[in-house]
Amino acid sequence: MSASIKKVFQPILSLLEANPSARIKDILEQVKELASAKSAGGGSPTSFHKNEAGEVVGIKCYYHQKWMHPVVGDFGKKAGTASGFNSMCKDGLSKWTKQQKEFKNAQQALLAQVASGEVAASDINAKMAEFDAAKTTIVAREDGYGFDTIEELLADNAAKGV
Repeated sequence: MSASIKKVFQPILSLLEANPSARIKDILEQVKELASAKSAGGGSPTSFHKNEAGEVVGIKCYYHQKWMHPVVGDFGKKAGTASGFNSMCKDGLSKWTKQQKEFKNAQQALLAQVASGEVAASDINAKMAEFDAAKTTIVAREDGYGFDTIEELLADNAAKGV
């Protein structure tokens, strides 16, 4: 019987498959590490950071890949998420949405160009690579706001009293 393994359990399964003759006590700590929940408030930050009072004081914008304060970076509230905020700032969400739309429109235009003979079928892959590159290009915020590390953001927050 071939079972579909949930993505979250794949690292554990890979560890077990790589160590078929290992005793449980020999790999138990590694399994615990793989199975433990990642903390967003301390230790190594994931996509958001909370202060000692439990308030979210930093979010890593998925689009810009920069750390920002949720208010300064203008993140929309989103119920049902661990942070309570959207994973992209409004500027990043706008740019991401625009790039996705332009990518879809370019694909449709390319199909029409191939059908009309304007573009050779052999050129499709090269054109699609161009479209994909444009879709994944990160366009910086006009105000330049954002930090590469959570530590830089926290220092800026402290300096501004946020």
